[in-house]
Order: sequence, then structure tokens, then C-alpha cells
Amino acid sequence: MKFQPYVSIIINNYNYDRFLSEAINSAINQTYPHTEVIVVDDGSTDNSRDIISGYGDRIIPIFKENSGQGSAFNAGFAASRGEIFCLLDADDVWLSQKVEYVVEAFSQFRNASVVYHKVQNVGKTGTPIGRPWPHQLVRGNIAKKLAKTGGWWPFSPSTGLSFSRNFLLQVMNIPENEYRICADTYLADLAPFFGDVVGIKQVLSLFRIHGYNNWSHPIDAQRRSVKYHELRVNVLNSVLKHLGFGVEVSLSENLAYRTTKYKLGEEDDLIGLILLTVCNPYDWRLHSRIKAAVKLWLEGNFKKSRN
Repeated sequence: MKFQPYVSIIINNYNYDRFLSEAINSAINQTYPHTEVIVVDDGSTDNSRDIISGYGDRIIPIFKENSGQGSAFNAGFAASRGEIFCLLDADDVWLSQKVEYVVEAFSQFRNASVVYHKVQNVGKTGTPIGRPWPHQLVRGNIAKKLAKTGGWWPFSPSTGLSFSRNFLLQVMNIPENEYRICADTYLADLAPFFGDVVGIKQVLSLFRIHGYNNWSHPIDAQRRSVKYHELRVNVLNSVLKHLGFGVEVSLSENLAYRTTKYKLGEEDDLIGLILLTVCNPYDWRLHSRIKAAVKLWLEGNFKKSRN
């Protein structure tokens, strides 16, 4: 019998009325039929609620006071019925076969806790920006690997993430005070400890860069990233301990965290950072790891010469 699970699509929105209809339409017009589209409006003050109401019974609307993205995901999950839980930010867009590919991946990997795929950055008008990402995708059980990399693995943004209900029932609700933004990271950090990780090589989502994203400004994004890595690891270790995993991850082994600290001038151990780069278990191309390490070395020597 063909695997045909019911899929819950959760769109979270806050004051994105100019993009919202395109996001909702992309969710409604999926080639996979067994879906529900839940749109959670987190206290918008623009025209979002009128747009949502205009869809009638084609979607399930949830209107709530502004409490942040974690709260929006919690509300969407509480109202959902699907065996698979797909996230979509209101300023992004899905390709029409997105859910079909996700269901097929869960069908092949019945122990999967998270399925993710490549996304394409686009501008305000939909023009592609750069290469699709993440560049490297993983499949299988990476829990042991994750424990040795400071909890870091290269996953896609929320618009590219889908989770099994079985996994979510074990870790929900998302801590709302800690995750007013970037709440998808709470789930992506935990998921590999609960099942397989399955990457899909196809681009199935468009990630819109429009100047109002949380991570649009490079320096601010780097500073926020450092703080969020620290918060995420604290929460991750706390949840793993509470659930009896006996695993504790360390930011000293987190390549993304230490690289960002280095770019901000807050990381002094260049040799240690280079070793982490060369040993990056999520990039199986030796030349790529060596190239990244050489770049760090040259940047480090350039900084020293300027000082």
C-alpha cells in the first residue's frame, strides 16, 4: 500500500502582507493532495488578517497576540492533524512538488525525524541570488557525529524543513521566551538525536531576501548568530539531559560558531579553527575543506600584518 500520510503545512506570519498571498497560494497548490494549510498570524498590524480571512475554508486560520515565532509554531502544531509537519515562512514560496518530494523521502526513510532540501535565495521580485544551499546534504543517522560537532549541522532555513509528528510529540512545545525568532533551530538541533536526517538535493523552496529578514545585515547577523548559538546549545543540552540522552555538546567543537566568532575578532585560536575546518564531517570534498582552511590562514595572517 502506497504511503500517503496527511501533511500539515504551517505558515507563520507577522506583518508580511505584501508576500503572504504568494506563500499561501504555493502551499494550497501543491501536487500532493492530502494536506491542511494552517496560517498562524502572530498579531500582525498590517493587512495580513484580511488576506487570511479571504481564503475562507481553504485554510485553517489562527489569529493570536504577538508572542514570537516559537509561539506561532506551537499554536500551529496544537491545531494540526498531520503525520508530517512542514514549515513555511510567510515571505517565502514553495515549488509545487515540495510536499510530494517530502512525503517520498519519509516513505523511504520511515525512521526519519527531519527531511530537508535545498533552497534558492531570491530578491524581492523573485530573481535568483547565488547558488542553492545548503551545498552539502546528509542522509542517515548523524547523532554521534552531531555530538562531536558542537550540535552543528548544515540544515536549511525553516521553509526547507519538515518533521515527523512522532519526533515533535517528544519535544514540543518550543520554549517561547527563548525562541521569539529562529524557532526552527530548536527543532533542527534536536531532530538528529531522534531519528534519521534526510536531505533532498532538489531546490523546493524560494527564500526571499528583502532587507527585513532577521539575518539580512551581515555584521548584525554575525552578532546575533553568536548569541543564538550559545542559547541553542544551552537549550539543546538541557532538553537532552531532561530526556535522558546522556549527551552534552560543546561550542568549542562547533565550526559555525567559532568561524563567526573569528570573523568578529573574538576567536584567537586560528590553528584550532583550521583543524575543525579540515575535519568538517559535513563536507566530504577534501579540496573544499583545504581551500576553506587556507582561506582562514591567509585571512589570519592578513589581520596580523595590519595589527
